[in-house]
Amino acid sequence: MTEGNESDQLPPVEWETPDCPLCGSGRWKLRLRAGDLLHQTRGCFQLVECRDCRHVYVSPRPTRESIGRFYPQDYAPHTPRGGRGGTASTPPGGGAATFPAWYLSRPIRLVPGLRRLYHWLRESYGEIMPPLDAPGRRALELGCAGGRFLELLREAGWQAEGVEPASAPAAEARQHGFRVHHGAFEPGLFANNSFDAVFAWMVLEHLHDPLGTLDEIQRILKPDGWFIFSVPNWACWEPAVFERYWYCLQPPIHLHQFTPRSLRRILAQAGYQDVRVIHQHNVFNLLGSLGLWLRTAFPQRRPGPRLLDFIVNPSVGGQLALAPLAKLLAWLHQGGRLTVTARVEKAKA
Repeated sequence: MTEGNESDQLPPVEWETPDCPLCGSGRWKLRLRAGDLLHQTRGCFQLVECRDCRHVYVSPRPTRESIGRFYPQDYAPHTPRGGRGGTASTPPGGGAATFPAWYLSRPIRLVPGLRRLYHWLRESYGEIMPPLDAPGRRALELGCAGGRFLELLREAGWQAEGVEPASAPAAEARQHGFRVHHGAFEPGLFANNSFDAVFAWMVLEHLHDPLGTLDEIQRILKPDGWFIFSVPNWACWEPAVFERYWYCLQPPIHLHQFTPRSLRRILAQAGYQDVRVIHQHNVFNLLGSLGLWLRTAFPQRRPGPRLLDFIVNPSVGGQLALAPLAKLLAWLHQGGRLTVTARVEKAKA
């Protein structure tokens, strides 16, 4: 039986038992019972697998009105300048990349090829910008938090704005000069053909209706517009090995667990073209899963918390040391996180 972190001061958590959110089937089998070990919120939740399309999702799940109760107060994207870490990246074919400034130091400049090696090692494909082919292009970020990625978009020449459901980070982004809608991304919020690109970093797995969101994004994108997003990768080896300790499990706030196959299918059904699924070059999920296991098995020891802290505040040296492993796993299509790019083809007005 699933439980919630209810209190006497708040109304009871409301639950719902959905059919498969991707194909509508009511046939499922139990895959896993687990709690949110990362945020240490109360409750045990079921992850079930659709018997028809094999999508994995939380059921029963809190309703839209109740899901906010399961986000901790220190949820990382909601903290000042919160975000998902990583760097803005460049896809093959163009765009602007942003990297830390220390690589411009004199030793780096003097050694031939060292700067190029550094770029290659640091490239994670965690956040991708499409090429900016004309000034004044409009971009929207869903779940923009405090505006860190919006700033990268602005620096690259985009007219950037965001949507953020949490009040504090939305206010922070506004303080940095961005137009941010505080609330959920709902139908009718923006006019047809409003944006040249929509970004959603680690957002889709949180949504009650991902298919409806894909349709709405397509509506507000201009012809040939980009939808670029990231999600955890259920199809990699990590969930099978770590099970309830998997860093990206996080039930019930992660309502869905997507795979490259399921993403390609729902994007095609929604009318997106040129879909490209990229395995990110990082091992944060792997380190986080080890950290959760160590913190649970040895609660008085420091290795577990240190690994979890590294994910939030990774050192450059640590990332460089782990880069070869990250690139090997990505090459094997076993990266723990996916970045997806897709374009909309529709008649120009």
